[in-house]
Amino acid sequence: MTDISRSAEFDAAAKEFEEVVKNHNPSDEDKLEGYALFKQGSLGDNTKPEPGFFARTDKAKWNAYNTKKGITPEDAQKQYVDFVAKMKEKYGS
Repeated sequence: MTDISRSAEFDAAAKEFEEVVKNHNPSDEDKLEGYALFKQGSLGDNTKPEPGFFARTDKAKWNAYNTKKGITPEDAQKQYVDFVAKMKEKYGS
């Protein structure tokens, strides 16, 4: 994996996302979207093999992350920051 620089805004959004998840229990869809954008923004394209059928949680995470393939880490970081702002509006901070 490449070492991708992360912006301070991205790191702050990650902390805010953790708080939203901890305090407001957002939908699984929202949690997976946040997970996928965070992974793409942090690591770039998903290079791990697809988990097996019975690893349902891991497979859902893998599928969400894999949908972001091709988005540059910088763009994913911007999308993540915007997504977290929407989550805070939707669920509260």
